[in-house]
Amino acid sequence: MLKSRMGLVVLSVVALAMAPTFAAAATMGAEVFGAYNTFSMKDVNDALPSDADELSSGLTGGLGVRMWTNPNWMLSARWEPLFLETKSNSMNTTLNMDASSFQFSASYFFPSTTNARYGIGAGIGHYSVSGEGTDASVPPTVTTAVEGSGPGFHIMGSGEWTVSPGFAFTAGAGFRFAEIEIQNSTTKADYSGFMARAGLAFYLPSQK
Repeated sequence: MLKSRMGLVVLSVVALAMAPTFAAAATMGAEVFGAYNTFSMKDVNDALPSDADELSSGLTGGLGVRMWTNPNWMLSARWEPLFLETKSNSMNTTLNMDASSFQFSASYFFPSTTNARYGIGAGIGHYSVSGEGTDASVPPTVTTAVEGSGPGFHIMGSGEWTVSPGFAFTAGAGFRFAEIEIQNSTTKADYSGFMARAGLAFYLPSQK
């Protein structure tokens, strides 16, 4: 819950920081989305017990703010949690590799005369791992924090379909690169992989 609130605070700050510069010409909005992601996680998976499922994909969702500076360019900031967990029944251990990501993107949308827009974009992100490993094989249960943070990069194709003034469907698919070093370990948490999103965008009235 605390991390969710921090994510909302960061997005709000970003929106307020961008608004004064572009308010006269830009269209501001917010987005809520669901997502499907795949993950590399080679180091982590290589160290798992044989009966534990590999960490390879997951469903999640997130929130974002977006700003059209003109009909072709959009800037966006998103908060997206990443959920990964696996368990070994034979060893009675659990590994959680949850993380929070804050992503900032610039996208170019090709000219369109319809309600559908299609574009390409790229951006950077900050990834914070906040997982833990739990060993309950013998009492007492031992829990070890798995933490780390670092930068990431992503590329994505996007689409947006306006269905009424101030409301649109959104979608995107691309690839992220985010290999994070875990504190006090030689293991790296690799969140790199395919990313797909589908969501809804809501816009404030503007002069656009």
